[in-house]
Amino acid sequence: MQVGRVKSVVSDGVKEIWLSSEDTGAYGRDIGVNLPTLLNALVAELPADASTMLRIGMTNPPFILEHLKEIAEVLRHPCVYSFLHVPVQSGSDAILTAMNREYTVSEFRTVVDTLTELVPEMQIATDIICGFPGETDEDFEQTVNLIREYKFSQVHISQFYPRP
Repeated sequence: MQVGRVKSVVSDGVKEIWLSSEDTGAYGRDIGVNLPTLLNALVAELPADASTMLRIGMTNPPFILEHLKEIAEVLRHPCVYSFLHVPVQSGSDAILTAMNREYTVSEFRTVVDTLTELVPEMQIATDIICGFPGETDEDFEQTVNLIREYKFSQVHISQFYPRP
């Protein structure tokens, strides 16, 4: 998204802008910038009266860990929804490793704990994959316990299926 386009769509009366991609947190890794840089530029173009709102799309934990305070600052802006979709997939580090995820349950917890501490009324959505090959009852129970502990705003649950 071109930052200048935000000003244009705001003047056209757009009420919501959704910043989305396969993984929003990965923005800029290939060009030497980061997500907070983009978010701050976008927010600077939003009207002060909050007549246009920005929703930040899904991001995996490793891409935002080093930027949590900056992202929290953006999420506190009156024109930005205090919402983020951060998939965990499993509450078991053994299963996350088997899934080739680039984060641990502890890192996921750091993201959620930091954002909920720094952003009033923060809402977190997450994804869970059940039935991953090798998942034990104990692995599954760790996932259930994580969901119970955090009481996420939304939980998207999918059954594992192999991809070709």
